[in-house]
Amino acid sequence: MRGLLYFFLLILLNCQSQVAGSKTMPVGKEIPFEDKYHYPFTLTPKDFLIISSQETMDEVFDLIHQRNVGNRFSPIPAVSENETYIIIKPKLKNSNDVSIDSISLDSDILYIKISEFDNPDFKKASRVSPDILLKLTGNVNFKKIITTY
Repeated sequence: MRGLLYFFLLILLNCQSQVAGSKTMPVGKEIPFEDKYHYPFTLTPKDFLIISSQETMDEVFDLIHQRNVGNRFSPIPAVSENETYIIIKPKLKNSNDVSIDSISLDSDILYIKISEFDNPDFKKASRVSPDILLKLTGNVNFKKIITTY
């Protein structure tokens, strides 16, 4: 009887450890990336935009150049076959910007781990989610993005 009690206790503890770990990012293929720039204005109405052609990149940078003030314009990146550019719009919690910690791919879902960050270039009280331009190394195909804190 005592052995049966220990067996069920062991099973119960294993179940609790699986529940506690469910908030972590799923293990998938880690994607190397470069965080190119954070824009304090909207570039796309969607949660993310995949830039797969130079024409799309040119259209995005036309919007950026219209919204920037001053005489200096940022250079337009060249889109190549072995890299993927995306624009994401993560939801803000208690800060005015976010920092990208890691990116992984599992099936057709891109998981982006972010952390809060107070950007001195943005207004302190700003609650507008920044549009973030990311360059992913490799030809990455996905259909959905999930951001986690």
